[in-house]
Amino acid sequence: MSIAFKPEGYSPKELHELCRYGGVRRGHARWKYWPPEVYSFGRHIRDYANYPAFLPLHVYTDHGVGMYYDGIPPHELNSGAYCQFYHSPENVKAFRKVSQRPCYTMLSPFVHYRRKNGIEPAPDAQGTLAFHSHSTPGFSVDTDLPAYIKRLRELPEKFQPIGIMLHMHDVEKGVHKIYQESGFPVYTAGNAADYRFAERFYEVLRHFRYTTSNSPGSHTYYSVEMGIPYFLYGDSPVWYNHGDPNFAAGAYDLEKMPEYQKLCALFRDRDHGITAEQKAFVEYHLGIHDCVSPEEMHRLLWAAYRAQGCPLLDLWFQIDPWRWLKELWRRCRG
Repeated sequence: MSIAFKPEGYSPKELHELCRYGGVRRGHARWKYWPPEVYSFGRHIRDYANYPAFLPLHVYTDHGVGMYYDGIPPHELNSGAYCQFYHSPENVKAFRKVSQRPCYTMLSPFVHYRRKNGIEPAPDAQGTLAFHSHSTPGFSVDTDLPAYIKRLRELPEKFQPIGIMLHMHDVEKGVHKIYQESGFPVYTAGNAADYRFAERFYEVLRHFRYTTSNSPGSHTYYSVEMGIPYFLYGDSPVWYNHGDPNFAAGAYDLEKMPEYQKLCALFRDRDHGITAEQKAFVEYHLGIHDCVSPEEMHRLLWAAYRAQGCPLLDLWFQIDPWRWLKELWRRCRG
């Protein structure tokens, strides 16, 4: 399902349709690993590298922007992929200290998509898009919503009106109902497995003059890179790991980590637009100045496929009639 931007937000039905798994289009290739495919990364990595859209990626990546504060997750260390890619050169340095596998900086797939397609803020952009700090199946991220909503309403007039951007997992949990009942328009980029995720994301983002959240995330970097000022606002959420094996169970306190504190301090100011320091920080961690070239990425993806690919399995994936029938059914429904 594709949907045009609506100032009044998306209806509960539209939010559900965008986030449901039944309507997902995963692209043309078999997924070998999830991080290089999720959030439509795979679509734009292949495009950047001029690599066939129907072949799997036998490389591993991070699945969001920013430096790590507490080490490389086990699923990245132990993936067995041909090589590892990160948005941030800092994560590349950290990975190389603990692993012998090749590791490189990649250009953010979102940045490649935005720049190639000339996506810019809309001429009539207004107000602020607030990114709700999102949960995952293994992590709860709890925000005091009544207090946060009150704070959003207290923002000065130049930041109004406020729109809310939700991750699919929070739509599934019904968080949108609380914001909508409070009078806020609500948006989502939809299911993270859908290859249209980036285009849906930017279709919403480009209609706002500012962005905010009560904890930084990938949205921080994407906003600033596009020229939209971002500011941190509101009390921090409470993180709790109850099922992600890549992190220690229990309370998860990012605010004790010095590098996270520096990141938060960098984006506290909401009144002076995008500073030179913010711009440099964001571009560095998006891999803009340190990434492998399209030609080198092309070479690495093909080297990975030659080393670990399975042409017969991929051929069957392309001609499997049952898969095509299921895909046709999904497209007819959504």
